[in-house]
Amino acid sequence: MSKKVELIRSVKGTRDLLPPETRLWQEVEDVARRVFAAYNFQEIRIPVLEQTALFARSVGADTDIVMKEMYTFRDRGDESLTLRPEATASVVRAYIEHGLFNEGRIHKLYYLGPMFRRERPQKGRYRQFYQIGAEVLGSDHPAIDAEVLEMLVVLLERVGVRKFALLLNSVGCGKCRREYVTVLHRALEDAKAALCGDCQRRAETNPLRVLDCKVEADQPVIERLPRILEHLCSECRQHFDCVISELNQRGITHRVTPRLVRGLDYYTRTTFEMTSEVLGAQNAFLGGGRYDG
Repeated sequence: MSKKVELIRSVKGTRDLLPPETRLWQEVEDVARRVFAAYNFQEIRIPVLEQTALFARSVGADTDIVMKEMYTFRDRGDESLTLRPEATASVVRAYIEHGLFNEGRIHKLYYLGPMFRRERPQKGRYRQFYQIGAEVLGSDHPAIDAEVLEMLVVLLERVGVRKFALLLNSVGCGKCRREYVTVLHRALEDAKAALCGDCQRRAETNPLRVLDCKVEADQPVIERLPRILEHLCSECRQHFDCVISELNQRGITHRVTPRLVRGLDYYTRTTFEMTSEVLGAQNAFLGGGRYDG
């Protein structure tokens, strides 16, 4: 009598981290903790599970994360829960829930841990992936933006990353971005027929997302669209100029990239990415921005 034994494997899009690779992860995490501590950041640990509404409201209902990628389910109490696809929304939720804003000071927080998105598994992208992140709450001063970017440059250099580029943009505040989106929407009326299906939908529901498109055939069309830097209000222009000035004073090389908007709705003013030419087409490995809203 024979019995068939089926081998249970890891879930598609996840992976096991085994020695000696885990030792390398520990070394990177140790360096990150030391660099964050030098800039007076403290660790926050947030739940892996959150209410679905947290991400739908803050990340943006029309983003790819919310529409296509979240692991969402209803528990036995019929509450809609989601495995966190990113951590900023959770950090802000904790900041509000525990009344940290009442302390009247700047809070510098960092986190390390797994995030979950149901992306198509490919080289360098997993459905359970790990992020190290840093958040500053309680100040709208542009020097904070520059300090965070300086800290990230130091972190990359300490872990041996040398070939990278810092890309920078401003997406304005609620007022000037709203006016820019109106201009962009008009421009897309004539251009959207030449764009991919996703961008044709975004042109109607969230035009700013079109600028974040990675489809190669769409790039010449997108390049001709109006640029948000040309539509900033005076306060946002002053803020962005101050960030640039601070980076120059700190000797941090950067490149202004007018189409850089990132894929999340909560960003205001400064947005950034760091890319590396050694990574190929998916070359962004670090990113973020300000979120005054």
